[in-house]
Amino acid sequence: MASSAEHHQGGGHGQHAGMWVFPRREEVTSDVSGKTFAMPSVYKLALGIAAVLAALGVVGFAIRASSDGFGSPGPWGYYAAIFSFVFMVTGAAPLVACAFRFTKSHWRRPLSRVSELFAIVGVVNIVLFIPLLLAMPPIKNPDAQGTDLEVRRTLWFEVPIGAPYTWDLLCFVGLALCSVAILWLSATPDMAQARATATGFRRGLYTALAGWWYGTKRQWNHQKAGLALLGAFYFMLIIFVQFIFITEFAMSMVPFWKDSVLPPMYTVMSFQTSLGLILIVLFIMRKWGGYEGYLGKAPFWSASKILLGLTLLWTYHLFAFFITYWYGRLEVEQNILKYLFTQPYLPLFLANMLFSFLVPFLMLIWNPLRRSAWGPSLAGLSALVGALLFNLRTFAAAFNTGNHYEFALSHVPAAVLPDIWDIFMVLGGLGIVALVYLVSAKVFPLISIWEVKEGTLYQKMDTFVRGEYLVLAKPE
Repeated sequence: MASSAEHHQGGGHGQHAGMWVFPRREEVTSDVSGKTFAMPSVYKLALGIAAVLAALGVVGFAIRASSDGFGSPGPWGYYAAIFSFVFMVTGAAPLVACAFRFTKSHWRRPLSRVSELFAIVGVVNIVLFIPLLLAMPPIKNPDAQGTDLEVRRTLWFEVPIGAPYTWDLLCFVGLALCSVAILWLSATPDMAQARATATGFRRGLYTALAGWWYGTKRQWNHQKAGLALLGAFYFMLIIFVQFIFITEFAMSMVPFWKDSVLPPMYTVMSFQTSLGLILIVLFIMRKWGGYEGYLGKAPFWSASKILLGLTLLWTYHLFAFFITYWYGRLEVEQNILKYLFTQPYLPLFLANMLFSFLVPFLMLIWNPLRRSAWGPSLAGLSALVGALLFNLRTFAAAFNTGNHYEFALSHVPAAVLPDIWDIFMVLGGLGIVALVYLVSAKVFPLISIWEVKEGTLYQKMDTFVRGEYLVLAKPE
């Protein structure tokens, strides 16, 4: 903003200094629009790096497809791992905005659009998902003989027409459509207001997407109801699709792997990493993006408590999974534990525990770090590293068990290390997400303008006796 910092910074001293910020309502639109349309050199550099990584991924994918084809799932284990990581982190991100709208949390206003923009990545996930469908072994064993199963164990009991390919793909399409609808409905007021100043492609896009919006009371009521309904539906849908995915592409690939804890553990890790990634994006915006007038420490402070709870909840699910198989003592269960945890992939499992639990837990129980902007962001980065290791371990192992039609895992296979093309595909998956998000952030503003302006009407700093406190209005 053009005005000085004291107009933005909320009151507060000591531990609460800089906790809340209050932008000038009349300047929010022009300032955020200017930041959205600007293209600083640092942003161009980030776009270039993301594009290079995405290109490496395309090269790795093309060489893997031409050399190994899609006849066997083994060569695609690391591709499945990076896809799962991208889906895990970005799939649940739009839910963050929906969940905190349900709770009417004022501190979530600056992060709403940051989380909703990941809906665009959800569309890209549909394309990235198709090679996995091609590499998946068929449910019916084409070479059934001896002790092999005629039908591979999957969640499709009656194997309906089109299973698993059609139904799996429809799940991802439905999830993407729902998340895009949330983004569109949330961004409509901002796009309608930006039509007057936008030019070229943006002006045409804003007119097409928000030409119907005039800001009447009835439209605001419809938008509020629509976001509530879409948010509730998305919450149910993301859990269902994650259950389908982790069951279909992990458990059903390992003979006799039956576990009711893995899908909820996957979902909890998804919530943990999505929130962690959003905090990282917020920190970058606050530190280097010029959004310090909109982002105090309150979003980091409040989200850190939720991040701590999710960290503990993931650890509980991991313990529940491990202890069930450990006490079962069946040979096949012991082989699965050895394969995924204690033998060939033990280093990855220990590193996964370190970054997913120990590091964020120790950081988030320390109050000075939790009240800072960088502490919760660093804990979120640690959770992301742990999730990447979890997916590398789980899917590289699941896709390389050998015979997927065995009755049970009769031996412990060796670990499969990535080659150069696997590394290219992993880097490419990260690059594609960054590239799509950076481009999207130049079409839709990273700050939800209407929500921030609404928040300025409901919040202010005031004094009582000798203290200075945040005063919140309750409009409903």
